Amino acid sequence: MTNENFTGVDCSGSDGDVNRVLTISNTLVTSNSDFEVFVDGSFRHLNSDYIVEHKTSGTEITFLLELWDDQDITIVYFVSRVLPSTGTTGILPLDTQYINNEILSFGDSITIRTSSNLDFDLYGNAQVVLGDSKVSYTSGDDALISFYDSNWIAQTFTTGTSTIDVTSIKLKVKRTGTPSELTIAIKAIDVNSKPTGSNLSSGSLDYTNLLSNAETDWIVLPLSSYTLSANTTYALVIYTSGGDNSNKYEARIKTTGTYTGGNSLISSDSGSTWIVGTSDILFDLYGDTNTVAMVDILTQEDESVKSGQFQSGDKRFFFQNSESNISRGTRIKHSGNWYEIDSYDESSCGDVTYWIDAIAKKI
Repeated sequence: MTNENFTGVDCSGSDGDVNRVLTISNTLVTSNSDFEVFVDGSFRHLNSDYIVEHKTSGTEITFLLELWDDQDITIVYFVSRVLPSTGTTGILPLDTQYINNEILSFGDSITIRTSSNLDFDLYGNAQVVLGDSKVSYTSGDDALISFYDSNWIAQTFTTGTSTIDVTSIKLKVKRTGTPSELTIAIKAIDVNSKPTGSNLSSGSLDYTNLLSNAETDWIVLPLSSYTLSANTTYALVIYTSGGDNSNKYEARIKTTGTYTGGNSLISSDSGSTWIVGTSDILFDLYGDTNTVAMVDILTQEDESVKSGQFQSGDKRFFFQNSESNISRGTRIKHSGNWYEIDSYDESSCGDVTYWIDAIAKKI
């Protein structure tokens, strides 16, 4: 963002005239969506207080009301590159690739969470599901597979084209008797597509969260923080440390698996060795999205804060035009703090969106 300060003396015309024109010193194109005008600290409104002619340099603002030489004027604007002229007149479409490259090169890493849902199981227990469903296989189940003591089960899965900050997982299970704590862990896989190494992320649930011998239900387990790489296969390892055939868990499966991103595995020695199965275990992995945005922190010195339009500490995020997760209520994690989008705008011309900017409040 750029701030320029003037007085009425810098405008055309005489003291107290209407329609006085101010030319600012931009050298790249400006646009309405990121353009603010303040006179003596008061926010001015486009079309009722002023009009503007956006140019590749020397954008002109015409003040429609009386303007005095001793009045202070502040112009706040965002500029972006334009494509070179190719035989047309006037301002050409913005170079969206250039804008995207600028955001990628100079932006900050942020995390986006588009939803946080309160779910309930069959027994009325509240279950908080953080983030969005990222990888899942949730239908077509026709059988159960049990796990207890050294009898473990696993399901491999493959991430999509974006990294995932895992938050929680849903698994469709039931329990019999009083087994030990249920644990789900995410592990890497070896060259044979079998779980290997230490837990990358994990979560546990006490057996008392499930009624004994009840029908299977989706349960939610919060997972420890970890970022999964894009286009990578991992393993969900599901186990408990004790129990027997009368004190166990059972997970829903599809016996002839159709999930293309992985398959089930079973182990009878607590995960030391694995046998690849033909079924698929139902699961739903939730997480947040990582992306990049340029960030502007509003302070008491910003004219938009002085006018009461925004508050000090609010942040403005500038996203690439391809970002699809921006809406009111979306949450953003930046520099260790969470913010919630209060408003957003697509800077566009015709059918082309050049960038997306959003103002978010700290929560």
